[in-house]
Amino acid sequence: MFHSRKGMGIGQVFIFIIAVITFALIMIFGYKAITDFLDYGEQIEFVQFKTDLESSIQRIYTEFGAIRVETFHTPTKYTQICFVNMEYNENDINNQISFLCTQDSIACDAWEGHTSTDTNFADIESNVFLTPLSSEKVKVSSIEIYDRSNTPEERDNVLIGSHCVPIQGGSFTLKLEGRGDKTRILVN
Repeated sequence: MFHSRKGMGIGQVFIFIIAVITFALIMIFGYKAITDFLDYGEQIEFVQFKTDLESSIQRIYTEFGAIRVETFHTPTKYTQICFVNMEYNENDINNQISFLCTQDSIACDAWEGHTSTDTNFADIESNVFLTPLSSEKVKVSSIEIYDRSNTPEERDNVLIGSHCVPIQGGSFTLKLEGRGDKTRILVN
């Protein structure tokens, strides 16, 4: 009788060890599956945002004079989005680049690199920059940016080279105007 109790104690310890190992494996693989699922969901959300942004800007540029206010939704990790008019060639381009450098250093470097080389718009990899930096480059069709915030008349627009918008709660709003050959982003 004494030996069978000892054997039963060893068997219970063995079952307990197997149960702990099984529980640990389930927890590890479950955690990995959940984090992979969340990462995949964020990638899908980013692709959806990128597609929405590109198609909205592409769709309105041929509608001359049409104005739309669009709200876009990004993954919540992004805090700012900057648009750069890579075709900007006004006299104050250096001031515009310097201002952008205070807003977004990555966008600033890209714009400086573009202006220092003789590349055309088709060769540009991106003209939209997110903070923190996105893993995928975003390029929308040809844009120009007009600032109306410091002018008394709504029709008085000042052409600027870039515009950064804070992203709050995973969304931001843009006012877009179709110009026939490009999309104008209106800053109020």
